[in-house]
Amino acid sequence: MSQPVQFVLSEGTLNLPGVVQDQSITVLSLADLRATLVATRDWKITEDEVDSFLQQQLQKVKRDMKKFSAQSPEPTTLGPWPAQQVAMRFENQGVAVEQKLLVAWAKDHLLALTFSAAGQFTEQQTQAWQAIRQEFAPCVAEA
Repeated sequence: MSQPVQFVLSEGTLNLPGVVQDQSITVLSLADLRATLVATRDWKITEDEVDSFLQQQLQKVKRDMKKFSAQSPEPTTLGPWPAQQVAMRFENQGVAVEQKLLVAWAKDHLLALTFSAAGQFTEQQTQAWQAIRQEFAPCVAEA
C-alpha cells in the first residue's frame, strides 16, 4: 500500500490513501486585477504533442469565438521551465477579451495557463502576468 498523500485545497487539506494525479481545471478570479487565471492539466498529451495541443486550442477558440485574432506562438518560460505563449483577442458574448495562453511541459504532463481580462490588458495586468510566469516555482518531487 502506498504512503498517504496530502492534497491541499483552498478549503483545507485532504489526506488521501496513496498516489494522486491532479486532473483538475483551476479557475482563479483575480478580483483586484479584474482578470482570470485558469490552470489546466492534461495527462494524455505527450511532450512531443505540446505544439500540436497549442495549435488545437487556438483552432477551438477561433471556431467558437467571434472577432478572433492571435499572434504567433513565441517561446517563453514558466519559472525555470521552457514554455510557449500565444497572445490573442476575441469576442465572447459581445465582450471583447484579451488572453494569454501558455503551455509548458511539467515533467510528465502538460500544464496550460490562460490569463484573461475584458478589453485590453492594463499595464497592471500585464505586469501581474509577467510576475506570475517569472515567479512560478515547481514543486519539488519527493523521493
